[in-house]
Amino acid sequence: MIRLSWMVTVALVLCLALVGCSGKTASTTPGESTHGVKQDEPTATVPPEESPAIPVEGANEKAALAAVPSALAAGLEMRKGTGQPEPDIAGIDPTFTAYLVSAVTDNTLVLFEVRADSVAYPLYNPTTPADANTVLKQDASLNSGAILADPASDAEKAAVAASKAVMDATFPGKSFTVKIMGYRFEYLKDGAPVLRLEVNPDGGVISVGN
Repeated sequence: MIRLSWMVTVALVLCLALVGCSGKTASTTPGESTHGVKQDEPTATVPPEESPAIPVEGANEKAALAAVPSALAAGLEMRKGTGQPEPDIAGIDPTFTAYLVSAVTDNTLVLFEVRADSVAYPLYNPTTPADANTVLKQDASLNSGAILADPASDAEKAAVAASKAVMDATFPGKSFTVKIMGYRFEYLKDGAPVLRLEVNPDGGVISVGN
């Protein structure tokens, strides 16, 4: 099933609110929390390897990878319908590069992406690890159409734990619902993404783009 409208809304809000939508990742500095939680001072970042791969080992990750061909076909049709050119991804296998994580407390939604470094970043802004100063708080109704999954693999649990650590620092004393929202696959050429495809836990398209 293809469910795009809620994600498009969230993405637009994020891109307007954040300083750019960079495709680069960042690593934590020595002495910093492995979950990127640091509130007292700005966090310095060091660019790591571009879009490093996450091993596809868990059952949910394998199911997401298996859904990529049909999701890709649907996503390319969406792009064609908006007049976008078809990207040249012939001979390129998809690389799993990030978990998408949804965290909700009361009526507040926060979205994260967790890459191979196991650090939680604000979704679509992986330049500085997420903390109480950088998370984007949104109305939870934006997530009402999302398909979410409980973490099953160790890597999924680590992604949720990284996101929860940020939520604990941002909303002290609150309880949260933190779940896996999706899986990002990138078609990389010379280390740079030619196409990015995000699928939800039932294999539907969340977003497709460059």
